[in-house]
Amino acid sequence: MRSYETVVIIDSKLEEAPLDEEITTIEGLISSNQGEVVHTERWGNRKLSYEINDTHQGFYTLIRYDGEPELVDVLDRSFKLNNRVLRHMTKRVRKHPAHVYEKVEQIEKAEQAEKAEQAEKDKGAES
Repeated sequence: MRSYETVVIIDSKLEEAPLDEEITTIEGLISSNQGEVVHTERWGNRKLSYEINDTHQGFYTLIRYDGEPELVDVLDRSFKLNNRVLRHMTKRVRKHPAHVYEKVEQIEKAEQAEKAEQAEKDKGAES
């Protein structure tokens, strides 16, 4: 199996539920074609460098996965048929560094803890 990274720009006009569904569908397509999703990063809404289909912003997502070369062709075909996907780019990488994902997870956990702590402080201040 080879390692790949795909950046997908999804139409930012979608609500949160259809957006999550779209990303889950992509991950499911990878899994159903004997691939393995290693890590998914949601970069969020960002301004596009140029207008695509009368859209100025897109929701960027990076998906790292392992799979056979045929999987890239299946994903490419699927992205071209999907009107919600504005652009995509797939790149083969040598190997996914596991230590990077561990750091990202630690940062995300710390941010969630800070949000929970801030919410508790806000509740205490309201009382």
